[in-house]
Amino acid sequence: MKTDYVRKQLLSTSSGAGKRVYVGMITALLAIDVGGTNSRATLVDMAGNCLGKGRSRGGNPGSNPPDLAAAAIIAAAQAAVADAGMEIDIAVALLAMAGPRVSAMEPQIEAAFRALGLSGPLVLSGDLNALLPSAAAAMDGYCIVCGTGAGAVRIRNGEIDDVTDAAGWLLGDLGSGYWLGHQAAMAVAAALEGRGPETALTKAILDALDIPLTNELLDGRSAPLQLLINAIYAMRPIELASFAPLVIANSDDAIAANLLAEAEGYLLADFQRVFSPGMPGPVVLGGSIIEHLKGLPAAIAQVMRAAGHAPDIRRSGDGSVGAVVLALRQQGIAVDEAMLANIAASVTARTAKSIIPA
Repeated sequence: MKTDYVRKQLLSTSSGAGKRVYVGMITALLAIDVGGTNSRATLVDMAGNCLGKGRSRGGNPGSNPPDLAAAAIIAAAQAAVADAGMEIDIAVALLAMAGPRVSAMEPQIEAAFRALGLSGPLVLSGDLNALLPSAAAAMDGYCIVCGTGAGAVRIRNGEIDDVTDAAGWLLGDLGSGYWLGHQAAMAVAAALEGRGPETALTKAILDALDIPLTNELLDGRSAPLQLLINAIYAMRPIELASFAPLVIANSDDAIAANLLAEAEGYLLADFQRVFSPGMPGPVVLGGSIIEHLKGLPAAIAQVMRAAGHAPDIRRSGDGSVGAVVLALRQQGIAVDEAMLANIAASVTARTAKSIIPA
């Protein structure tokens, strides 16, 4: 059995320091949580104990050039292997990836992983698939995410059964951090040109871009507007998500409040589309924006109660933990609530090394 094999590798545990001592070649699993902002790699043994962690820049090929995305994923894995500092055989490498699948990246990633000790398969999964196991051991449930991107999924028997939105910034991600930032930038441009209402977001965004609010003209426009245009088009589109915290910080502004309310409406509609009245949950909420959509949990609970279910709404855990659970399941290892808690504690206890490629 898998657990017997783990015991043979795990020689002893020091009761004083709680440090595991391994002998010989260690069979490990590599799980990488790949987002638009960060890629986080975790190496674990077959019992889910963390051996090493690494972090790099975003590896989502929908918001980063594919070559940079692949380099980020590889760098995170290299950092995790270096952090482990032991001889390992990687039985499976699982990528829980945000964004579209870009097949051209896979040979580059796989070749690099083979050099790191990958002897088994490279498995690609969606980052939304890792959200449920980050907070619950249940094989059935729902995930709603609102970070840089946004969408909702129904998970059945551990696999994505239905999905709404999460289509990327070009085709959707309505209500997401990108969407909020983009809408805020457009509102500021309209305010500066006098075709839209004044908003506190104008000063907030101009200050963030070091653009002075003056009455001067530049190329036939007000100087602040022209400098805003120049700055926005010098950014990668996905970087507009950096304005989302400014919307949240100015939530008492009418424009900002309306944007947050609209985002909340989009996410509720996403949930309603994937919700199956015969499947109660749990519902896991994830992403950096979702906690600021204050009315969303109550609105979701109302939908569930109307279907005759007691709401079970949870905040997501570490996406790295969810990716680890998926990697363990790839090896036929069942994860219950107790094991999930141990995985989370082990991953949290180890600080990630960082490699940020140019």
